[in-house]
Amino acid sequence: MCRPSLHALPALAAALAAAALLSGCGGSSSSADAPPAGAAEVTVWFADDAGALVAETRPAPAGASSPLEAAVLALAEGPSAPELLPALPPGTRVLGAGAAGGVATVDLSGEFETGYPAGGSAAELAVLAPLVRTAAEAAGAERVRILVEGRAPAPDGGQLDLSEPLSPDDVAAPG
Repeated sequence: MCRPSLHALPALAAALAAAALLSGCGGSSSSADAPPAGAAEVTVWFADDAGALVAETRPAPAGASSPLEAAVLALAEGPSAPELLPALPPGTRVLGAGAAGGVATVDLSGEFETGYPAGGSAAELAVLAPLVRTAAEAAGAERVRILVEGRAPAPDGGQLDLSEPLSPDDVAAPG
């Protein structure tokens, strides 16, 4: 009989666990909506009424192709805490998300631009700061490029230039 070396045991255990999961063994969830045990979590950021960013951690949405996409999809779902502000205008959908060369790119539906806040810099930062911080952290990126349907947005009343990637510092609330 062939016995694995002690060095091979962690790899063997991982392979057996993967095989059990693929074959349907290993337990089941009590609810179709509940994430499987050990599912990845994402951290998303939302602004409160004072403009401070507050983190929420939640299970990664199913079907996301990357941690960045999972985080932005969770951000689009809105905050769990009632005292926090939604980060994206109503109806905004995530069309895609990716990262390369230290820049995360988030492509959003047209509702982002048409629903963009016209209430001045504080309202603008309540949208941009959570989006940029969430995407930058999830992707491990220094800057975030925001697109609307594949192009740089130019929302009416916007005070920041969205044709260039933004860093979290660019959209930090004045302190």
